Amino acid sequence: MDIRKLASPEEYLDAERLQRAVWNFPDREIIPLNELVALQKHGGHVFGAFDGKVLAAFCFGMPAFRDGKAYHYSRMLGVLPGRQDSGLGYAMKLKQREYVLRQGLDRVVWTFDPLQSRNAYLNIEKLGCVIREYLVNLYPASGSRFNEGLESDRFTAEWWIASRRVKDSIAGRKRAYRLEDYAPAIETRVGEAGWREPASARFPARARKASIEIPDDIDALKKDDLPLAQRWREATREAFVSAFRKGFVAHGFLGIPEVGRRRSFYLLEKGYRVR
Repeated sequence: MDIRKLASPEEYLDAERLQRAVWNFPDREIIPLNELVALQKHGGHVFGAFDGKVLAAFCFGMPAFRDGKAYHYSRMLGVLPGRQDSGLGYAMKLKQREYVLRQGLDRVVWTFDPLQSRNAYLNIEKLGCVIREYLVNLYPASGSRFNEGLESDRFTAEWWIASRRVKDSIAGRKRAYRLEDYAPAIETRVGEAGWREPASARFPARARKASIEIPDDIDALKKDDLPLAQRWREATREAFVSAFRKGFVAHGFLGIPEVGRRRSFYLLEKGYRVR
């Protein structure tokens, strides 16, 4: 697989087609060729992963500025259906890290759905991101197939690309967690259909460490029981907003095999600092 900057007009048109294939965007939400070319020429990047002449994945981002500090905003990363378990997304992020470090920046920021467990594992465990911001219904008019049925809440992922945490993560050095060390912010029970249901959401008052459970496969749950998926959105929104207001940081993600369905947990610690 050859990962490099897009170059020809046809490659940029392929990026438009890939956006439709991945997200099923309507035309108004496609980032078009002329915008991608402008980004590429003025401090941003548009990378593609090519299998021969086939564009299998692409990502783009740009320099950004917030609260008096410069960083890199990663706007979009997409991998063709059928290749999404191939490690391409991870490889694209590593390419992006190399590029941003050469620009002299030490932080990359992007958003993702808190209920997508696969993205959570990639972002937090494999890449070493931390989370301290929850955005409610960020894209209320989005036509993406991933937003169907649920409001488009998002996390802001912070990737401190020069930190020891990130270097350890991309080197494959695993962090050890014990779920019992983290007080549960959401109590759950198994419902009649076998899906776990949020029974109550109450953030632990005095805890320094807390866990927040999410469904392991929100897309399957939406197809099977959309009202329950919506209850999970509401319960986790309440828990995360409360946690971040209290100074907690999501720094770990843990999957636990169980009979029936796997369980997934975000792990949070008050005042956690990236080193």
